[in-house]
This record gives sequence, C-alpha cells and structure tokens, in this order.
Amino acid sequence: GTLYFFLIQRTTYEGKHSGQISLPGGKKEKNDTDFWATALRETEEEIGIDSKQIQLITALSSTYIPPSNFYVYPYLAVVDHRPLFSIEEKEVDHLIEIPITDLLDSKSMTTEPIKASYMKEIEVPVFLFHPYKVWGATAMILAEAKEIIIQAK
Repeated sequence: GTLYFFLIQRTTYEGKHSGQISLPGGKKEKNDTDFWATALRETEEEIGIDSKQIQLITALSSTYIPPSNFYVYPYLAVVDHRPLFSIEEKEVDHLIEIPITDLLDSKSMTTEPIKASYMKEIEVPVFLFHPYKVWGATAMILAEAKEIIIQAK
C-alpha cells in the first residue's frame, strides 16, 4: 500500500557523474522516436522495468546540465505494481527505493555544501534520504515532481 520512487547510484568511472545518485537516463539514440522513448528505453536498460508496464503521467521541465553539456528531458510515470528489477551492473552500482512520503516530508529538503570534481564546494539544495544526499539536476527534478504530487492531492 506504500508508493515508492526509485533512484540509482551510478557506478564509479572516469566521468563527471561517477558515483552520483540520479534517476535512470541517458542519451537519445537514433532509434528513439522522441525523449519519452529514450526515457522508457533507458529505464528498461538500466533497471529492467518492462517499458510496456510504465504509464506516463506528465513530462517535467527540461533541465540543462552544464558539467556534461546535456539537456535532460524528465518524465513522471508510474507502474501499478512493484516491478521486477534487473540492474545493469556496468552503469548502476545499486538501486535506491524511497517511499513517496519521504519525498513529501518537508524535513527532507535542506541546503548543504557540496563539492564535485567539476566544482568547488558550494551551498546547494539537497534532499536527504538517509543515508543518501540528492542534489543538482536530480534534486531539481524531484522538487518539481513533489510539487505536482502535492497539487494532485
């Protein structure tokens, strides 16, 4: 009876987003008809959720990620049962399942100093989902999803 959303912790590699907490996703490929098709394909590739089971709720705001020079085109979607996950170990270190109530809890968002390979330490908005800290574009996407969920109540 509890709703969850999922994040992934990326594997450690030579790259700007190594080891970071994120949502599944990646580059649009030539066979993807649009960004929704990309989101479905990447979700299936990275965590194994059958794309035919995913129901679109709405597109979220596109976001530019300066360190990797990419635009992200996120979506809010749902699966009506707990999916069977199959993790792509080359890209995903592990899956993180978080109750929606944690996202909606006003105490889950704060600001903290964060340092990354491409930036010096700066104070940024952070979601705290113990023991994980979610910041950057992922936090921006989650904040928008949170507002949509609150407004839909």
